[in-house]
Amino acid sequence: MNFSLAVIATNYSGPTEFLNERNGYPLTIDGLALQEPGIEGHKWAIPSLKHMRKLLRHIVSNPTEARMKGDVARQDMVNKFSPPIIAKQLIELFDEISHKFRGQIGERDEL
Repeated sequence: MNFSLAVIATNYSGPTEFLNERNGYPLTIDGLALQEPGIEGHKWAIPSLKHMRKLLRHIVSNPTEARMKGDVARQDMVNKFSPPIIAKQLIELFDEISHKFRGQIGERDEL
């Protein structure tokens, strides 16, 4: 996505935070499978091979659309996930945690 390329990814879990119909090709899943060995209870998506074939054929038949989605994906990555944006979000989160922590220390000091 960061390289302005069309992306196909499972429409499950993490990718749903950044991939959508506007900027890529969400791939349906046929179900979930336990990951062995791995984190207990963690499940992996089983991608739909039928849908994958359909999406790949669509991209090959519609290269202009795929390029446009790739361009939108690049812009989304820059606007939402570039280092300055992530740094700003982290600073805001650390400030929020710091204020809560200071409040707890102050409450304990008053006891």
